[in-house]
Amino acid sequence: MRKLLILAAATTALACGDSTSSVRGNGLLRVQLTDAPFPYDSVQSVDIFVVRVDARLAEPDSAQASTALSEDSASSAGWTTIARPNRSYDLLTLRNGTVADIGQDSVPQGNYRGFRLIIDPSQSGITLKSGMILTGASSPSVTFPSAARTGIKIVLTKPIPVGDDSTSTVLIDFDLDNSFVMRGNSITKNGLLFKPVVKASAKVSS
Repeated sequence: MRKLLILAAATTALACGDSTSSVRGNGLLRVQLTDAPFPYDSVQSVDIFVVRVDARLAEPDSAQASTALSEDSASSAGWTTIARPNRSYDLLTLRNGTVADIGQDSVPQGNYRGFRLIIDPSQSGITLKSGMILTGASSPSVTFPSAARTGIKIVLTKPIPVGDDSTSTVLIDFDLDNSFVMRGNSITKNGLLFKPVVKASAKVSS
């Protein structure tokens, strides 16, 4: 059972100068959200408040990329914000191919390796079928670590190119079943711990 985030990078034309020089153009990154069925029978909704989605060009050295991915600011270490939805998404409503468009933006052409999803834990939570709502401030609660504020980070094994006359798609697999860990043996008594588990794949089509 999986959560899917789809970042579709539809590119725009490369701006060109005279016959002896060229100007680096921009590509368009579109962000979408979808979901596979959630396995918890006792859960009514899983609401995640998405503040923004950032992308980052690949570094020539993997060690440099790992260091840069630890930065928090969208403007630091080459991060580019590609979407600012500032809204909550019930992941359980995004099933069987249902997709929610998060947003899109024009970005410099190049090879992108890093992505991060910035959420607001104070506006995120889980509603049980009993009517109980678990948040970071409730008892029991959903414990969101500080990493949720600084970004759920995804690093592609191989960079994905954003260029002319092609569509680049990054599929981020959000494993919800493993991302919310039971504290003890009862959600209603002990709550949950949010430990995001994600993986990603990418493809480019002309």
